[in-house]
Amino acid sequence: MRKTLVIVGAGFSGTVLAANLLRRPPAQGWDLVLIERNSTMGRGVAYAARDFPYLLNVPAGRLSAESGDPHQFLQYAQGRLPNVDGEDFLPRALYGDYLQDMLCRAEREAAANVRLLRVFGEVTGVQRSAGGAQAVQLHDHAPIVADIVILALGNPEAPLPPWAAELRDHSAFRQDPRDLPNTLTAEHSVLIVGNGLTMADAASALSRHADRVPTLHTISRRGVIPKPQTAFHPHALRGSGEVLLAHTHSLRRLLRACRDMAREVEELGGDWREAVAFIRNLAPALWRRLPEVERRRFVRHVHVHWDTFRHRLPPQLMARIETLRRSGKLRVKAGRIQGVIARDHRLQVSWRPRGSEVTSKLTVDLVVNAIGPNYAIERSVDPLLTSLRKAGLVSSDALSLGIRTGGFGACLDAQGRASQTLYYLGPMLRADHLDATAAAELRDHAERLAEHLVGARL
Repeated sequence: MRKTLVIVGAGFSGTVLAANLLRRPPAQGWDLVLIERNSTMGRGVAYAARDFPYLLNVPAGRLSAESGDPHQFLQYAQGRLPNVDGEDFLPRALYGDYLQDMLCRAEREAAANVRLLRVFGEVTGVQRSAGGAQAVQLHDHAPIVADIVILALGNPEAPLPPWAAELRDHSAFRQDPRDLPNTLTAEHSVLIVGNGLTMADAASALSRHADRVPTLHTISRRGVIPKPQTAFHPHALRGSGEVLLAHTHSLRRLLRACRDMAREVEELGGDWREAVAFIRNLAPALWRRLPEVERRRFVRHVHVHWDTFRHRLPPQLMARIETLRRSGKLRVKAGRIQGVIARDHRLQVSWRPRGSEVTSKLTVDLVVNAIGPNYAIERSVDPLLTSLRKAGLVSSDALSLGIRTGGFGACLDAQGRASQTLYYLGPMLRADHLDATAAAELRDHAERLAEHLVGARL
């Protein structure tokens, strides 16, 4: 009997999973229903075609969406840009083209008993129906009955900060950090809230015209920005990681062991990024072994610093950021926003510098929210996540890092039971894996889930 699998989301995770399932058909065959709420499949928000050429933050030679063909993306890119090499940082839109092409190839080469159905629509909920099947509810579309549902949801939207509650419709506020005006001049000023990768993208886009770069201010609690990428060797360090795993009873000792490893690598002529790559591959095991009290310490004190070393900037983007800082056009601040009020067409920001009790004021022509995704599903305003949580079909971890999952991404319900029909694939796997945002990590999760679904003889 044919089975129906519904994949909710056709960004990176959903597209790669669909391609893997098309290449691994079960004996009885199945219908794969790929649902996307945006206008195109295979791109998601990250790899959408935009006016500004946002760059990937991983070099082309390490971005294959198929582990068995590690240079697949590089070869695709070279078909478009013959002079590209594996260390080049290419436009995100090109990667979206590649993902779309990969899905089309997988569909053309699929077995006759597998069918891919594309549906554009907004999924609002999933309901259990008789016989163990599930009804996938859509806005303005008839429900789709499925045997298996995979939530391939990308990064959640950034939350609207409390200080922005009355500014959503103000012309000088941007909740979407990629919805930026192209009319600002050197006489204008901008505040970018957040100091991570999204800030760097926004600063780059806002400074695209060298003759009319506005003054850019950025603010985050600690004022740290990502480190730059280099042409390091990601697989230079090998081994079981026993030295690090032995220290998971204490975050302090684990951090000391990590620093010692990075220092030793550099003393031997290597790059500290080689140590970070090694630690990253161990991150799920380290995270699972840490006691909860140590996990809480990590989230409170270390996570933001880990992110600056883990999620790095392309060299050319880092060079632009440094040029802007040296020229005084980019001013990085550490502190907290106390409030924002409208002053005609401008916004006045009250903020308190880190370590100070004195409130400062800054009036700007534009405020951009670049604080990053909201992984706390209990505070999510997304209709699907809200519906699933209220129904008890998904649950959050104690630290609100994402969605709790069991083996192969099976969703854990409110009682902690692993579902046999509802799975999650995407960056909110970080609840149990800590790191689940890079293409290589999500690709591996997708491949394991596809193999599991085929082997389960659904």
